[in-house]
Amino acid sequence: MESSIILTPALYKKKLESTIPKLTHASGNLTMAQFFELMFYTLDIEKPGLVFAPAWPQYLVPSTPEYKKTMENPTDMWMDTVTYMVTREEPGSVGGDKQPFGGRREVVPRFRETRNFVADGKSLQVYGQWFDVLLQFDLWTLTNWESENLKVWFKRFMMTHRNFFKDMGLSDILFWWGGRDNVSSQLNNLLHLRTVVYWLRTEELSTETDFNLQELKIKLKSIME
Repeated sequence: MESSIILTPALYKKKLESTIPKLTHASGNLTMAQFFELMFYTLDIEKPGLVFAPAWPQYLVPSTPEYKKTMENPTDMWMDTVTYMVTREEPGSVGGDKQPFGGRREVVPRFRETRNFVADGKSLQVYGQWFDVLLQFDLWTLTNWESENLKVWFKRFMMTHRNFFKDMGLSDILFWWGGRDNVSSQLNNLLHLRTVVYWLRTEELSTETDFNLQELKIKLKSIME
């Protein structure tokens, strides 16, 4: 029987830290893809059985075979679901108090720092660019009561893990707004829905490599030889 390792947030943090270089002048370099992966693992630990997936799994979409099969026997087939999607992304604001979507924007990557590698004569120029993002989470359940309870639990989960996400490299994350209960402009199914939207600030990093010429040896051979 093969043994398995449960990837707790602490172990996942160690895994990510081993792949993300420490940068002095970058506030965070957790990509959106890594943030979604981090949420997947953390939610799986905090609330096993809760599905976390991009919008939308087929069993949420009416007229699909997956939806029909699930709703014919929801007691056995259904699992509470949180879907996510990015609804807005713009260059992040810089300077001053850095209000979301306001003020002066970082429209192009800017220089952050230089990292030197003496052994091979290379230096790495690190550039970064902030982005302000609105991330929508839709919470799906079978009953209105369960939907309300899941919304309360999810908001507490996000607040509890806010510092953990920031420690992992996310610049910031805050609650933005909540939608009307049980209303979806995209889907018209028999499920109960709560929508919450969070503002995230991410920082995308890029690098350029410079070669530092330290020594040049030239061997000249006389044309007269």
